Amino acid sequence: MRLPLAGAALALGCARQAPPPPPAPPPPPPLTEELLAPSTTAEFQIGPIKETATADGAAVFVEGTVRNVGSRPSRDVKVSVEGLDSDGTRVVSVDTLPTPQAIAPGTSATFVVRLPNDPAVRTYHVVAIGR
Repeated sequence: MRLPLAGAALALGCARQAPPPPPAPPPPPPLTEELLAPSTTAEFQIGPIKETATADGAAVFVEGTVRNVGSRPSRDVKVSVEGLDSDGTRVVSVDTLPTPQAIAPGTSATFVVRLPNDPAVRTYHVVAIGR
């Protein structure tokens, strides 16, 4: 009986064993936060304004500069010029587009408007709006 028992033991010992399980996948990298770049904007400063009367005195030209002091180029810029009386009330107003329309950071564009020469106008208020 030893022979069949030895044969059975030998057969069991030579039987195929299941392969080992695959190694565990590496752990995912740790989560980290990245700093976002600061939001950028186009911001405008109005430069010196110059007023010049026409030869016949019926109108005035108001000209000046718009400087982009922001951190990105501008687009769709509109300049609004208002003539104000001594109380700060708007007497006349006109909108225009500066040249050039796209104003890179740190650069300027120019504008010029023609307004009626109203004796009530004491000062000008200029605003530039864009994206």
